Amino acid sequence: MAKARSHSRFPSAKAAVAVVGFALNLVAALGGAFYVGPARKALDALTFEAALETARSQMIRAATAFDNTAEQLGSLVFVGGAGPNQSAGADEAIQDLRRRALAHRRDGVRAYIAALALAGAVDFEATSQTYEALAEAERRAFTRETYGAANAFEADLATRMVTAQGEAALGAIKARAQRAEAKRIATARERALVFVSLAGATLVFAATMAGTRAAPAPRGGGRLVAVALARLRAKRAAGGSSPA
Repeated sequence: MAKARSHSRFPSAKAAVAVVGFALNLVAALGGAFYVGPARKALDALTFEAALETARSQMIRAATAFDNTAEQLGSLVFVGGAGPNQSAGADEAIQDLRRRALAHRRDGVRAYIAALALAGAVDFEATSQTYEALAEAERRAFTRETYGAANAFEADLATRMVTAQGEAALGAIKARAQRAEAKRIATARERALVFVSLAGATLVFAATMAGTRAAPAPRGGGRLVAVALARLRAKRAAGGSSPA
């Protein structure tokens, strides 16, 4: 009786194993969207942020380097001057060189502002309007005051951009560190889901294989066969001994 009861519980055990295996596979399937998915999204966002901050830092640095080069052209305003024995033509040529140097300096600042706007460091329209007002005042009357005002605006802008470039570089470093941690978390979650999926598949396989085993022969089966064969022989013998 004990063996019969244990045999009757065997199908329910196989069913339980199959259900657990299915549940694990379901968890693995849903985990890709609800467990690994958010970690992957966080990793992608931090990767983009690190790349963006790095590009922003590089753009600001390149723009500042270009501005420093253009600043050298502006210094030509103070190179040369009319001597006591120079003709009016020579003095006019020197003044023309000064105007050209100022024009190149203004173009350099305009390019500087445009590059900074592309990097998202300044508001292009507002910054350009402020500088153009200073440049127009400088064109109308080139004096120490007008030149100093335009130069002070550019110097203040350059100082702020050095700070912005450093902040962008630090932001990129911080984002890369956070990205490394997010990558570790995403990888750990993916490995956990792979383990869960393998465990579920193994349990389902075990339950399937257990279900395909041949059912055991009923007890006393050989005795019944022997009785049937004996009766068949008896009938043949009785038929053979009857009169023709």
